[in-house]
Amino acid sequence: MIIRKRPIVSWLLNHEDENKLEIPINNKIHFKYLFKGMEFLSDVCGTKPDWGLPELIMPSFEKVMEKSAKSFFNIDHQLFQEFYNDNVCGILIEEGATIIYGFEEDTLYVWLFKEEIGKSTLLLYFYIKSSTDNKRQIYTCPTLIDDDQLFSGDKEERKQIYKNLADKLIIYLAVKKYVQVEKVIIPLGTSTLIDDTIKDYRKKEKIKNESGQEVIVMDSRWFRKIVNDNDIFVRGFFRLQNKKNEMGEWYKELIFVDSFVRHGYHRNAIIEDKDNS
Repeated sequence: MIIRKRPIVSWLLNHEDENKLEIPINNKIHFKYLFKGMEFLSDVCGTKPDWGLPELIMPSFEKVMEKSAKSFFNIDHQLFQEFYNDNVCGILIEEGATIIYGFEEDTLYVWLFKEEIGKSTLLLYFYIKSSTDNKRQIYTCPTLIDDDQLFSGDKEERKQIYKNLADKLIIYLAVKKYVQVEKVIIPLGTSTLIDDTIKDYRKKEKIKNESGQEVIVMDSRWFRKIVNDNDIFVRGFFRLQNKKNEMGEWYKELIFVDSFVRHGYHRNAIIEDKDNS
């Protein structure tokens, strides 16, 4: 896979290639709506957010996202609040598309760009508000998804684009936050062989970075080894301690272990069998 230069990414990170950002549609209502979405993104950039490096998701990482989805949906509103408090925003790159996202209080903003022939075309702009009952409300131009100049395929399936994009971003960010993951940074102008591992499936893919900046690949090697090098506070607790009496007989004595700080851990990761998932 070759990660080529993307004008929207160059514009966000380096203030370049603005003339290669397009909204090439005939519908005046849709053009006006997307143009306002682009203006809002420009206003956001004016606040100088920390977009971070563009991130690419490998198939095995998506596998974990699928397995984790149900758990994270139960704390959907909490996640919206946490990402807002953490000033989360970023750039997710896919084959032929770039997703820009950011949070305000209880709100996720999304811009979807199509990458083609050295230009970034804005296809979609919307935002979603989350309520305390873990329900969401989508705000967008209601007829945008029906525009055949922007989208193709079944129109009923198109209606799921908003939900699918929001679900993907929330689950992705939750996995990044709550699961020990490994990031592989691919320097500009280099090729990196990624060993992307899924149970019962192995694929090695060479990724060449011609994007104009470093790119982060969310790798799958953390399946095999989990590493945490942070200091971890352990609360005091009771436990049964094995001891010997004067006659050499083993017995258990209840003792209290004082609180302490330990320095991280390295352990093998557990991969669930498909039958038990």
